[in-house]
Amino acid sequence: MSLHYLIDGYNLLYALPEIPPGPWPTKREIMIELLLSSKPQGNNRMTVVFDSREGLGDRIRRGAIEMVFTAGETADDWIARRVRETPNPRTLVVVSNDQGIRTLVRGTGAKWISTKDFLRPDKAALEQRPERQAKIDSDSITEEFKKKWLG
Repeated sequence: MSLHYLIDGYNLLYALPEIPPGPWPTKREIMIELLLSSKPQGNNRMTVVFDSREGLGDRIRRGAIEMVFTAGETADDWIARRVRETPNPRTLVVVSNDQGIRTLVRGTGAKWISTKDFLRPDKAALEQRPERQAKIDSDSITEEFKKKWLG
């Protein structure tokens, strides 16, 4: 059974203090490149959901990652609705530190993990990941970030 990771994008972004200060689009880009290079979801599907209360509900695909920019709702609301509407929620893994989402997920059969656990390279659920070179502009990230996330 293949899993589908639903990730609260800004929640995960806040869990990465090594990402340097800067505009939100740059921070999101660095995080997406990190996810593409490290593949913490293994070979499973991944949807990263960003709050965009005034957005148009845009969906963008970058490699194996689908990004959703919500329209008139929070990322938590979008994820909660998706979990409730999925015919087999046992295939979903919600990545967030939000306790409200955790409570909702507990009663549906979907799984929940914290952002910290999702980012752990040694978690048993991960499949073998091929090493890939990150496409992050090395001038825009700190040495600490490079050592921790890019080897």
